[in-house]
Amino acid sequence: MAEALLGIVIQNLQSFGQDQLATFWGVDQHTQKLSSNLTAIRAVLRDAERKQITSHAVKDWLQKLTDAAYVLDDILDECSIHSTKVNFDDRHTPCLSRLHPKDVLLRFNIGKRMKDITQRFHDIHEERSMFNLVPGVTEVQTIHDNWRQTSSDITEPILYGRDQDREKILKFLLEDVSDSEDLSIYPIVGMGGLGKTTLAKQVFNDNRVRKHFDLTIWVCVSDDFNTMTILQSIIECITRESSNLISLEAMRKKLEEVLYGMRYLLVLDDVWNEDQEKWKQLKGKLQCARAAKGATVLVTTRLEEVASIMQTHPAYHLKELSGDESWSLFKYHAFGPNREEMEELVSIGKEIVRKCIGSPLAIKTLGSLLRDESNVKQWQNVKESEIWDMREESGSTTGEENSIMRALKLSYFNLELSLRRCFSFCAIFPKDFVIEKEDLIHLWMANGFIESERNIEVEDVGNKVWNKLYRRSFFQEAKCDEFGIVTSFKMHDLFHDLARSIMGEECAAFVEGRLTPLSTRVHYSSLFNSDVSVDMTALKKVESLRTFRHYGSIGPVPSNHCLRALQTSSSLLSPLKDLTLLRYLSLRFSRSSEESINNSICQLPKLQILKLCYCLELHGLPKDLTRLQDLRHIVIDGMDPTQEMPPNIGKLRHLRTLSIFVVGSKPGCGLAELHSLNLGGRLRIIGLENVPNEWDAKQANLISKKELNRLYLSWDGRANPKGSNVNVERVLEALEPPSTLKSFEMNGYEGRKLSSWMRNRAVLRDLVDVRLSNCDNCEELSPLGKLPHLKRLKVSGMKNVKWIDGETYDGVEEKAFPSLEELSLYNLPKLERLLRDEGVEMVPRLSKLIIYGVLNFKVPHLPCVEKLHAERIGEAASFMEGVGKNIACLKTLSIKFINGVVVLADEFRRLSSLQELYIEEWYDVEYFPEHVLEGLTSLRTLDIYDCKKLKSLSEGVGHLACLESLSISKCPELVALPSNMSQLSALRKVSIKYCCTLPYGLQFVPSLRTLDIGRCFSTSLPDWLGGMTTLEELSIWDCEELRSVPSSIQRLTNLSYLRIHYCPHLKKRCKREIGEDWQYINHIPRLELYFWKKPTFCDELKSVLFTSRRNVSLCL
Repeated sequence: MAEALLGIVIQNLQSFGQDQLATFWGVDQHTQKLSSNLTAIRAVLRDAERKQITSHAVKDWLQKLTDAAYVLDDILDECSIHSTKVNFDDRHTPCLSRLHPKDVLLRFNIGKRMKDITQRFHDIHEERSMFNLVPGVTEVQTIHDNWRQTSSDITEPILYGRDQDREKILKFLLEDVSDSEDLSIYPIVGMGGLGKTTLAKQVFNDNRVRKHFDLTIWVCVSDDFNTMTILQSIIECITRESSNLISLEAMRKKLEEVLYGMRYLLVLDDVWNEDQEKWKQLKGKLQCARAAKGATVLVTTRLEEVASIMQTHPAYHLKELSGDESWSLFKYHAFGPNREEMEELVSIGKEIVRKCIGSPLAIKTLGSLLRDESNVKQWQNVKESEIWDMREESGSTTGEENSIMRALKLSYFNLELSLRRCFSFCAIFPKDFVIEKEDLIHLWMANGFIESERNIEVEDVGNKVWNKLYRRSFFQEAKCDEFGIVTSFKMHDLFHDLARSIMGEECAAFVEGRLTPLSTRVHYSSLFNSDVSVDMTALKKVESLRTFRHYGSIGPVPSNHCLRALQTSSSLLSPLKDLTLLRYLSLRFSRSSEESINNSICQLPKLQILKLCYCLELHGLPKDLTRLQDLRHIVIDGMDPTQEMPPNIGKLRHLRTLSIFVVGSKPGCGLAELHSLNLGGRLRIIGLENVPNEWDAKQANLISKKELNRLYLSWDGRANPKGSNVNVERVLEALEPPSTLKSFEMNGYEGRKLSSWMRNRAVLRDLVDVRLSNCDNCEELSPLGKLPHLKRLKVSGMKNVKWIDGETYDGVEEKAFPSLEELSLYNLPKLERLLRDEGVEMVPRLSKLIIYGVLNFKVPHLPCVEKLHAERIGEAASFMEGVGKNIACLKTLSIKFINGVVVLADEFRRLSSLQELYIEEWYDVEYFPEHVLEGLTSLRTLDIYDCKKLKSLSEGVGHLACLESLSISKCPELVALPSNMSQLSALRKVSIKYCCTLPYGLQFVPSLRTLDIGRCFSTSLPDWLGGMTTLEELSIWDCEELRSVPSSIQRLTNLSYLRIHYCPHLKKRCKREIGEDWQYINHIPRLELYFWKKPTFCDELKSVLFTSRRNVSLCL
């Protein structure tokens, strides 16, 4: 760390020494002394870096050096700002302006600080003699791997030596506890780095597990065992939606809803909690969900104590790899499949492997370190490194874990200097944090860890660094977006521990609690508790704070003028203007005024990265933004600027990311501003109706921007007078993009024909995602069916289009849309077919289809479609016939807003794979024929909504042997269910809403567990409700006419939960102890009673809460 930082400082010091300003300020002598001392110190740094491994005194000396280097770097950075300002002023103002009191005060301040830091480095230089440091000693040998082209293909290594472990755990899950009525808890215990998580993932993703369990859920727990957080993660994993539940009780209910009757596997990864009460609370919630037999929780932990608290079965203890398994793993990473195994290297390698004590993490890390290295001396250096003899200070780790940590440190000290700083900086994130790759590279840039290299841009250098660290296993679990680009990753716990041990006091990350006063040595800090107010006095003593990331919105912005990177959601931005050294600013969910944000941003002359996310008060960028000549990235998310761009944004010649450009009509606000900008990533151009002519569009020069991968073009229809007569077809022609695009979206285009480049497969060849909307006048689309990589296509609001692809296909081997997985078609009233060419094989991979507002569409043969949502379909009978005939693999079918269909289509009987059927607002349907339902042998969910003429489900319902959930809403004519409901042995959950009465026949369902009755208009519930003795959960809500609870409910001896909400007439009757109906419900263990009283004239609600020992809550 110290050597890399000192190199930058010396370089900056030399630049400042050559500046006339140093002489003018009278600090040139200090500069010379500093340069002399720093050069002498740097000469012995490599020896110091080596000796600090075993000497605490040398390590402390290096820390003093690092602290002083940060301070000097701050001074020089400030000087560079004033040098730029003075050079500008020399051209525009008289020299007497330098005698302004502010400049005199600044000169004095800089002079004093330079004098102090010169003395500080003099003392550090003198102290070095105590350690007998030798100049020019070769550092621990750094092994260089050749930089490879950035690739998004991330492959996980082969799992070695764990086949028996995997099979034993699978046997437990699939056989030993498969019929267990109780929730089974099975811990996997082992020291860090043994591969517990990797093994759990192998089990989790095994096909046998996927078939055996209804649900598989993965939750990474780590240090913070928070029941609310874990429950939220479980719910979101199952529903695949963000959970907005804020109370534990609400989460409990939702958990019961999603887990009820399910055999699930829940993996709780990396658990550290030793508090038995916390575990009991979570376990209680899981048990209350009443899952199916065989539900299991698999836990990974390093601690035997955790396992003993949680387990219901003896823990599985993961052992070290054997010698042969260890060598196989090392060989895979060090030699690869095609490299010659030199006898001498094999001998050394086996010695190295022995030192790794069977730890897959240590073996993989050192193997990766030596990959592509054939120099015997390099291998010998690793084997004989004195790091193996280090003693770890921590008393909380075992001897084996210390050995693993030493292996990781060895790998760390063999990194290039720049890579070391980039890695150790990651200590600013909490354990198990999902780190955004691009954001991390931007933070490296802001902190000066990476710089451009000759003709390689600094961002590309950042990608190069990241790839090296990933290849050497410092980073793991890389995730890619839909275009195959790596977006995020994690660090293994032990690597996180390593980063923290290297950073020491330099980094302070707070996950819980308040920000406590920090020491003077802290340079990087983060606070992840969003609900805690930040007292910025805690940062007062910090000498040179470089990075501060606050993930909350409470409190002001820190005023530490040395900051290089700041993330905040604060609305108190006034201190921002003083952070003149800031390179990185991320404002998220800030409610500060537009004026405050704009005024603050424009006072940051060194700013390189500006990120504005969900700052809803902000409607545009600052008009003076072009003053910030160092800007490289402007990212705007979660808001669409309504104002045109700042004028002359093309002057920001270093700009590489501009996520949104709003075309304006004023001078300096047109597309010509994009001409010379080398933009990459994503670019949204909106307001194209303001383009005055074809030439102006051509000036955007999009074709030259080879780094672009996502492009969005939008006309919003409100053209200014100058743009009203513009030929939009020529404008689109002039906006030809590069052939590197992965995603293209176009909205509001009014031309009849698409441009020639949109018909050129060479331009569109790499597209993965295409969205075309509201192009009203277009008659034909691009040859989208011939794009080899297209996976997602959405076409909407194009009233004249008859087919999605009008191209001709030659030969039997050519397939249309060979890679398409998702297709969405909205409001295409004239659409007839997907292809004009009939008889062509198409969409061999299409799995999801959405059709809305399409009147005459012929359903083609769709061999792989599993999900279909259809809404507002013309010729509905013909459409449904096509569905039945041509989509044999369908698993989920949802059809809404259908007229003219009296019976369920005969062809639906062919849908033997269908598991979920949602029928909504079929206005004319009267019954479901028996022979149709007979064919739906796999149906698990049937949901019928707002079918006002539906009279019968027919006896075919009895053939739905797999049916688990039935929901009927707004079907007033359906007063009785078929007589053979007793055959539905799998049916566990029924929901009846907006009905006049409960349909007769419901009482014969043999194994019903949950009944939900809502918005029922009847004054009473049938007495036969008491005969449904298998019921465990009953909900009655919004039944305003309901006068009483049936007395027969007391016969429901298995009923453990009764919920009555907003049934005002039951308020008095269900009152605890004295209500007339209390006697019928007081045997139920959990009661939840909320009674709503209609608002008075002043619109007030009264509520009184009663609780009892029987877990009864009443709200009156």
